[in-house]
Amino acid sequence: MKLRQSGIIFATMLIAAMLASVAARVASAAPNPPLLVLARAMFSDLTMAELALLKFVGSDGSDPEGFAAAGPSAKLDDPTNDPARADHWGKERGVRAELIEWLCVDETAKRLVPRGIRMLGARITGKLNLSDLKVPFPMALRNCSIAQRMTFEGAVFPRLDLGGSYTGEIDGHGIVVHSDLDLSFLHASGLVRFPNSSIDGNFYAVGSHFSRSKVDQPVNFVKGSAIDLDFSQIQGIVVLCCGFETDGALVLAGSTFGALFINGATIINPNNVAISAEGIHVNHVVFLGSPPPSQDGVRVNGLVAFSDARVNQTLLVHNVTFLGAAGDLHGFEGTGLSADTLSWRSVKLENGASMNLAGVAVRILFDDSQSWPAAGKLELNGLTYSELAGFASDEQSLLDARSRLRWLALQPEFHTQPYRQLAKVLRDSGDDSGATEVLIVSEDRRYAGYSRAGAALGAFLNATIGYGHRPLRTIGWSLLVILIGWPIVWAAKRAGVMRPTWPENIPHSSEPDYEELHPLLYSLDAFLPFVNLHQEHYWWPNSKAVGDCAILGYKFRLRGSLVRHYLWLQIFSGWLLSAILIAGVTGLMRSD
Repeated sequence: MKLRQSGIIFATMLIAAMLASVAARVASAAPNPPLLVLARAMFSDLTMAELALLKFVGSDGSDPEGFAAAGPSAKLDDPTNDPARADHWGKERGVRAELIEWLCVDETAKRLVPRGIRMLGARITGKLNLSDLKVPFPMALRNCSIAQRMTFEGAVFPRLDLGGSYTGEIDGHGIVVHSDLDLSFLHASGLVRFPNSSIDGNFYAVGSHFSRSKVDQPVNFVKGSAIDLDFSQIQGIVVLCCGFETDGALVLAGSTFGALFINGATIINPNNVAISAEGIHVNHVVFLGSPPPSQDGVRVNGLVAFSDARVNQTLLVHNVTFLGAAGDLHGFEGTGLSADTLSWRSVKLENGASMNLAGVAVRILFDDSQSWPAAGKLELNGLTYSELAGFASDEQSLLDARSRLRWLALQPEFHTQPYRQLAKVLRDSGDDSGATEVLIVSEDRRYAGYSRAGAALGAFLNATIGYGHRPLRTIGWSLLVILIGWPIVWAAKRAGVMRPTWPENIPHSSEPDYEELHPLLYSLDAFLPFVNLHQEHYWWPNSKAVGDCAILGYKFRLRGSLVRHYLWLQIFSGWLLSAILIAGVTGLMRSD
């Protein structure tokens, strides 16, 4: 029985061995994939990485989301696929740039690449030049080491993915990508350029690091550029976040984006333009920093330039720190910017960083007082807005005239437009008294810039009619003058220095009594230029007379000449204050 069982086991093992031998012979006799055969005819000494690439891209059965692994692992997060450690990679992980170019150019080879090129963890040797090529399939070179310059100028791709790779300079001038261009976690040791590009999808640079060029650039470049997307058309969103860093300028000028997100980023170009976004057009929103409650902000050393930019919805600047040495060019430049809403919150403008909103046009302006720059570093001339809003921490204080006057006072020079704009918005919101206060302060600061005589005139106009904005102040001044004249005329009457105006008004023989002198009515008659109470007509001080008058037991001498001079002054004041009242009521004195 035992012998029989042993025989069965032996027969089973023999059959298995025979089947394995047959399978091995069949496998060794199977023809190589056509792409590999074609490549071997063109390239000698294919490396293990090149073989892996050719087998992967030439097979219909390859995982469409997988990669041809140049190393021992096909996992993106495997440490062996970290290009930062490419110095430890052997020659077997090398892939010649000529091989990749051949796959994109050779008509037969192209037809044998069903899903595109997907390479992981390879060292690309030589210069990869795909200029002016129409690449028929997506290309992904993930976590690769690509030391030499790559050129994609004028090339067309369905999709291009260089994520996680360590590269030198990249020239993608005029590139066309029908889907996404992904540079996430890219580390570039030189200038990366995609100007005048057309991208139908999104542009990603999540966690990427860019460096300025090691060679001098032409004069029309922003000095120290690290990544250049100027005059590009990107239909989707541009995402520069989550550890995005540049040692050099981010250039976006003249481009059109669906939306722009810059957060969790550090952009460094000291004493120069750090973000060049002049003339960009964004169809939706721009997030520079992060919306609350996120604290994933942005640090910028240099100037952020959004001059003449157009943002159809919101430009949000939150949790941004503007770094720079005192005296260096740094801050925010928004001259001519237009947006529906400008939201400016939790911003730090260090060491005298400037904030220029001259000529900016927005519908709603949100800000907080902690985000205002230092005195002399704020430009507001030409800024227009329809609504003001503040944030919860100091919302109420930012909606009243006094706090906004502190805001306007941060400008280095006086301009009337910012004050008139603020007054208009306050008046439209129902705060008429606040609007008037703003206009009066505006005139105060305007007259303060004149000579001493001009400043004195301004002080007089403010005190009398509030520069035409408070004309009823003249009534109070008029009453004061009349009330001062009343006791003076009364004292002059007591001292006997007021004389009848004989012989002009000598009474007829039938009217022996002369018109009585009433001091209050006399003061009114002398002050009011268009009213005749006939007191001044019958009485006038005798300039040669001197008399005594006692008030509350105190006796003093009063000269008629002194009373006459005062009445001359009162008459002049009446004409002047009346004219100012009329001018103020009719608006002739107002500068708005």
